[in-house]
Amino acid sequence: MHKNQIPVLPIVTRGLERIGLPPLVRPPVPNDNPNEALVLWGTTYYTYCVIAHVRVILRGMVELLRLKNVPTAFLACRHVFEWTAHSCLMTRETEGFIGRQDWKGANELQSRVMEANRWVKEHGKKYEPGYDYDEMPDSMRVKKALKAYEQYQQEQHGENSVEDSYALLSEHTHPNSACFNAYTQIVGREVQFVPPSTDSALLGEERCLLDLILFLDALLRLGKEINVRRQLRSVIDELLEAKKKQDVP
Repeated sequence: MHKNQIPVLPIVTRGLERIGLPPLVRPPVPNDNPNEALVLWGTTYYTYCVIAHVRVILRGMVELLRLKNVPTAFLACRHVFEWTAHSCLMTRETEGFIGRQDWKGANELQSRVMEANRWVKEHGKKYEPGYDYDEMPDSMRVKKALKAYEQYQQEQHGENSVEDSYALLSEHTHPNSACFNAYTQIVGREVQFVPPSTDSALLGEERCLLDLILFLDALLRLGKEINVRRQLRSVIDELLEAKKKQDVP
């Protein structure tokens, strides 16, 4: 962590790990005739799942950075960035569906993100024939989520860094020279192999983690969920307190 930087990653990781996720009872409503109750339940269900998954990934990032293993941390950070964008998309679209009382549209969106699996749809019949895989909904593409996140940042800040940040993370998680550069040092005609940098500044995880927490809070509000949202708000309060201390001269 750099001087004067809020410790966003440890605060969010600890905060999400403290949250207890209670069981959810699905309303007795058929999918072909969804109502408000089913949509609110689906919104909460999605948000609980994101919390359950992302906090495990963040714990891995904390451990990787403790070991100064920045190259591997890039993979985890890119994954969290994608979930931030995905949560942004879900927040914006769910809010629109609920505002219009379009329960069918909201339910179809939730089915896509909670049931779709591109690999299963394309390859499942090889391993478990007999199931009608063509009936599975199409999965949500990452580029659509990133576009929603770009629009959000543009509206909130008058500019956005989504494309730049995601491209940088991707450069370090795909096979290309960005991966090699961390291990080489050129001196004249000689290429020397060196340990990779332990500087985690390029990860920039704080750029998306603050937004992720806000999106999760908004989704729980839309789902009219109280218990977990109260716990999530305490994480937001801790982040605000850390910022206040940082701003004190």
